[in-house]
Amino acid sequence: MFSRSLVRTSGVTAKVAVRSFSRLAPLRKSDNKLTGQQFDEAEMMSSRLTEQPYYAKRSTETKTERDFDDFYQDSGEQGRRGWDQKNRSSSDDELKRYQRIEIIKGLLAGVFTIGGIVGGYALYTKWPALKIWWNGDGDIPFELPKKKKKKTGFELPLITNENDSSVPGLYVWGDNANYIASMNKKVDEVRNPIRHDWFDNKILKSVVMGETSAFAIDDKGDLIQWGKGYNNDAVPQYSVKGENITQARLSRGIIYALTKKHEILVIPESAENQKALPGLQSRNWYFKKTMKPYTKLSTSNVLEKHEKITSIDAGKDHLVALSDKGRAFVTATGFDTPERSLGQYGLPEFSHFTKAPTPNELHEITLLNNLIQRTARGKIDHIEPRFITKVACGNHHTLALDSNGELYSFGQNTYGQLAHPVSYETEFVTLPKKVELFSKHVSRDMFPEVLDIHAGGDTSFATIKPAYMYQLIKGTADAKQRLNDFEAFTVGFGTNLKGQIGNNLFTHAQFDPVKIRELAKFEDYDTEKGEMVAIGISEWSSGQEHTFIKLQNKDVLYWGANDCAQLGNGKRNRIPKPTCPPAIVEPGFTAQTYKDMTFVNRLQLEENQHIVAGVNNSAIYYSSK
Repeated sequence: MFSRSLVRTSGVTAKVAVRSFSRLAPLRKSDNKLTGQQFDEAEMMSSRLTEQPYYAKRSTETKTERDFDDFYQDSGEQGRRGWDQKNRSSSDDELKRYQRIEIIKGLLAGVFTIGGIVGGYALYTKWPALKIWWNGDGDIPFELPKKKKKKTGFELPLITNENDSSVPGLYVWGDNANYIASMNKKVDEVRNPIRHDWFDNKILKSVVMGETSAFAIDDKGDLIQWGKGYNNDAVPQYSVKGENITQARLSRGIIYALTKKHEILVIPESAENQKALPGLQSRNWYFKKTMKPYTKLSTSNVLEKHEKITSIDAGKDHLVALSDKGRAFVTATGFDTPERSLGQYGLPEFSHFTKAPTPNELHEITLLNNLIQRTARGKIDHIEPRFITKVACGNHHTLALDSNGELYSFGQNTYGQLAHPVSYETEFVTLPKKVELFSKHVSRDMFPEVLDIHAGGDTSFATIKPAYMYQLIKGTADAKQRLNDFEAFTVGFGTNLKGQIGNNLFTHAQFDPVKIRELAKFEDYDTEKGEMVAIGISEWSSGQEHTFIKLQNKDVLYWGANDCAQLGNGKRNRIPKPTCPPAIVEPGFTAQTYKDMTFVNRLQLEENQHIVAGVNNSAIYYSSK
């Protein structure tokens, strides 16, 4: 007879089957007789009987930690550590295996993604040809685009004029959308200085490059015009003769020309407007009346007796004239009144809150021409005249330099082109205001005397030379002479988004004047001082967004925008600091010329050669001296 019991050992309940016999009676068959060979079942099973607990076997998938507690107890602490180590090792192997699988999956996904992008792009670019091939419409009607070969070496421009730079004439480059740079209307732009055939052997006084047309003044003072804005033709023509023009500026469709007689002519830019203008009448040798294509700007109401206009400069819609007595006058330009004033007229009655003045009527800039002297208590003591030596006009702002070396500015100050801090109150400065920010560039006991000023677009420049305060006392005889103890430097301020200032930076607005330090790096040996000194500037020309200067050693520097190839270096990259342009490409130049070690590939101009910057063009012309 069998019996089952539960044996509890060490807190673990296990099913234990114990085989026992309650009676020692012999086992019998149904007939209670033993036949043949007799077996005692107890003897047969005795070897398998034991008093140890019996553990039922289970699948490894259903085991838990609880199932192995007894194993840990029987095996001891050493067995427990072995099991933990084995379990940990197995987990680390599984983790590494999964990591390898995920890395392989990521690599395969990246390869398939890149392959899909490349294949899709190739399919997109060659889709027209593949479509024809797939539909079986015949051969491909065009060649597939080939990869462009990288250009090597220097690409020389096409030279059609056999005259070299020793022959007087005119070199022009830049945008040709308005037929300014070339008489070939099919040419969009000229990237290198190229001779203008029409001007060969011509001596000129000045050249002005506008946005839609250009004009030049020859050695006789006659006016030459060309471009789409003049007569929609690329061939230059004489428009005004016999007036002996010395200086001219272009503003709002009108050429303002100053003659040798100190008169200001008002000449329409276009030939059509010149014909329609009721100009001045004149009589020829036969006493026949003829109409001239221009008028004159009246100056009788503003000039004193024996006072004469000596120079002019113009912005986009204003003109400033300077007299020999150091007085400045201003007028609006164009045929009609400008839409609004931005303070560039320097008159309180024509501020940015009011409309602009009537065009072609001169007004004295009273607050600029006079200096108000105040007492110690701030009250007005007296008014004395201020002598203005030079004026420079930007788009909508004006700079004025007086005889004391002080700079005054007025007009638009959105980009800091007036050298005043930009704020709501100072975005437009209506009244002439002295520039005070130059003092930071000199020591406290010195005065920053301004020697020269220039303006182009929305950018301004000033050349400054430090001087001791006591040297500037009125009546000091050797004040100018003792200024030579210090070297002059040039600062720029205004918009600098295309590198117009030349300080090797690109900034939207710069009201604080910054030094153009690159100019000081161009040095030459001074035999008198026995040391290297900075080379002085002999000529300066600022266009809308780029600048050219000519140094005293004949070298030329340029910087600024180059969107229309107006820098003439064969490229369209902007240059944010003064840089030497390449030399003019002469007839007969080859690629071997530029490999010659003795060849100096930088632009140098003689004394009678002058370089000018325009809106989207630039030019080199020849004068008589």
